Amino acid sequence: MTRSVKVALAITAAVVACVISFCGVALALRDWVPGLAGCPDLTRSPKTAVFTEKARIEILYPQLLPILSVHWQEHEARARSCPQIGEMDYEMNGFALVTAERAAAAPEGHAAPAPDVPADLRQFAPPAPQWVDVGGGLLLDRASATVYFTRISSQPSSSPGPSWRPSSSSPAPPSSPPPS
Repeated sequence: MTRSVKVALAITAAVVACVISFCGVALALRDWVPGLAGCPDLTRSPKTAVFTEKARIEILYPQLLPILSVHWQEHEARARSCPQIGEMDYEMNGFALVTAERAAAAPEGHAAPAPDVPADLRQFAPPAPQWVDVGGGLLLDRASATVYFTRISSQPSSSPGPSWRPSSSSPAPPSSPPPS
C-alpha cells in the first residue's frame, strides 16, 4: 500500500468517525434542542380535555341559546413541525344539547353525513342521530335536540387572550365595571 492510499484511508476513517459522533450527539440532544431553537414542546398534548363550560359556546353560537349542556374539545388542526411553518390552527368540536323548542325552530337544512367525531367526544353523541346541516358549521339531530359544531381558529379558545373577543356577529360578553 502506498503512502497516498494510507493517507486517504486515514482521512476517510476520521470523517466516518466524525459523522458517527455527530449522529450520536444529535440523538442524545434531540429532546431539548428543539426548545432551544424555539420549537413548540413536542411532549405537550395536541388536544385539550373535554370541557363542559357553556359560556364560550354561548358567545360563539348565540343562535343556539338556551343551551342546556355542552361537551367540547380543541385539538391542533395539523401535525406540528419544527421549525414551525406559520401559525397553528386549532379545531374546536363538540356537542350542545339545546331545548326542543330551539331544535324545532332551527332552519330545515339538508341531510348531512355523520361527522368525524373525535374519540374523546363520542360518548356524548346521541344514539343513531339523523344529522341535518343547518349552516354555520352546525349539524342538528332534531330527535335528541343535539347540535354538533366545528370551528377552526388560529388561537385555542381554551386559553385567555384575543380568542375571547367575540366576532362581529356575536354579542359582546358582559363587561365588569372598572375597579375603584
